[in-house]
Amino acid sequence: MDKQNDKQVEDGETPVMPSASGKGLNLAWPHVINLLVLTLVAFALFAPGISSLPLTDRDEALYVQASHQMLETGNWVDIRFQDEPRYKKPAGIYWIQAAAAEITGYGKDAPLWVYRLPSLFGSVLMVMFTYGIGATLGTPRAGLFAGLLSASAMLLGFEAHIAKTDAMLCATVLASEFALARAYVDPARKRSLPRNALFWTAIGVGILIKGPITPLIAGLTLLAVSAKERSAALWRSLSPLRGTLWMLLLVLPWLIAIGWISRGAFFSQAVGHDMLGKVASGQESHGAPPGMHLLVALGTFWPLSVLVPLAIVQAWKARREPAIFFLIAWVVPGWLVFEAVATKLPNYVLPFMPALAILVALLLDSGALGTARRGWRISVAFIAIGAVLVGFGLNIAFLIYQGYASWQGLVGAVVVAGLGFMASRLLASGRLLPGVAATVAAAGGLMLLGYAILLPAAQQLWLSDDLAKAVASVRRCDSPAVSVVGYGEPSAVFRLGTTTLRTTAPVAAEAFLANDCAVAIVAAEARDDFMAALGEGEKPLEPATTVSGRNLNGMKLRTMLLFVKP
Repeated sequence: MDKQNDKQVEDGETPVMPSASGKGLNLAWPHVINLLVLTLVAFALFAPGISSLPLTDRDEALYVQASHQMLETGNWVDIRFQDEPRYKKPAGIYWIQAAAAEITGYGKDAPLWVYRLPSLFGSVLMVMFTYGIGATLGTPRAGLFAGLLSASAMLLGFEAHIAKTDAMLCATVLASEFALARAYVDPARKRSLPRNALFWTAIGVGILIKGPITPLIAGLTLLAVSAKERSAALWRSLSPLRGTLWMLLLVLPWLIAIGWISRGAFFSQAVGHDMLGKVASGQESHGAPPGMHLLVALGTFWPLSVLVPLAIVQAWKARREPAIFFLIAWVVPGWLVFEAVATKLPNYVLPFMPALAILVALLLDSGALGTARRGWRISVAFIAIGAVLVGFGLNIAFLIYQGYASWQGLVGAVVVAGLGFMASRLLASGRLLPGVAATVAAAGGLMLLGYAILLPAAQQLWLSDDLAKAVASVRRCDSPAVSVVGYGEPSAVFRLGTTTLRTTAPVAAEAFLANDCAVAIVAAEARDDFMAALGEGEKPLEPATTVSGRNLNGMKLRTMLLFVKP
């Protein structure tokens, strides 16, 4: 096959693509070995840093604190951040994070890294399902390439390290697409209980995590394939009646319960304000014109993104091939929908990254993409360029904000740059497997450099952590009443405690006076208002200590004064 494809490339023809027959998953041992390799690689890429990276604002802190409060209160139905309802998303991810805390034995005392475990395992599942789809549509080798390339994507590495919805949500998308791919390659379109159970369970769990996203993407894939085939055979093969009943059995109990408890407020907030609001307008300063997802993905999908433009050209030539068309049906309709939505965040298109990894892998495996293609050497050179720019760019940012250089960071940047150049050189010479391995190593080096070395060491960026340490050092009792003025980041609540009062200077002063043991954390610019609200005493109250720093969200430099009673 490779010789035939090389000849076709030389003659300007499109090489023969693997047929989507499903034979790639018939032999057990290659898959066991490949999945074991991918699992080890994924954990090696994603695990370093989840315990050392401080809590990020705002989304991660909101999710973690709400899950923490589930454990504190025992209320697993009504989602809350302090006393505020969290009705933007369903309860699924909070359940999973709280369950991780219970399973590990920590309970409500769980450290931050425990809440990040679902994102870690969700990312590993994404890599494994990417392999499964690649091997289903092509060969085990194609599946291995696809899994490695998806694991190396910067955006997936980021989502694996923080406790949000996206990694687990994308795992449900990949599970549903895997089931669809298995049904798609079956010419008889027979019904399969395990496959269909996976599909409808993934849809149900996806709804419980983030509402309509998983059924939307799977549904658009199914619709596009059915339209091309002019047949509903694929839909019927999924046991739609029984599957829908099972999916409703999964999601309806909580939806009914939260609808009753919130008196309908959950649906008005989640659907009316959050979902439809994001469609109509750019919420939270995240509005952007159509095409922005495509532009941003060039960076967030790196190093995979350097091969995608060439792969798209070849995919268009081979668009009638069943395997290629399935990937087109997966990516194009959903991507267009997200480009049309007014609110745009990089993670919105993460569910399509594995499809692009599989596309590149199929083309690499078949010989349709490689050294004979015009632009190949330029494309793979961007692996080295990206490794240099990001590695040394992180060190420059560290120097700017910390005021000194990190020798560990500089050494890491040099190593990453070397791996990037090695990857580019190997791929340029046509040595695909070692080239892909070096690419993964370069990407993994950047993840290690950022999440395990530089970001944890950048003390100026983690003001909430510094405040928690300062309170622990100056408090006069075990559980002081803590008020915060001029700094409202949710990470402060997780670090200082659920009862932390984020408020104005007069209210903080009132709480300070009303409690025998209290700590007031006041922004320097609010000091006069706080002192005026306290009233005149025998002698002016002086701060016990001062903490200065930034928060990664906004990067504004703040000076906070800590007043202690008694």
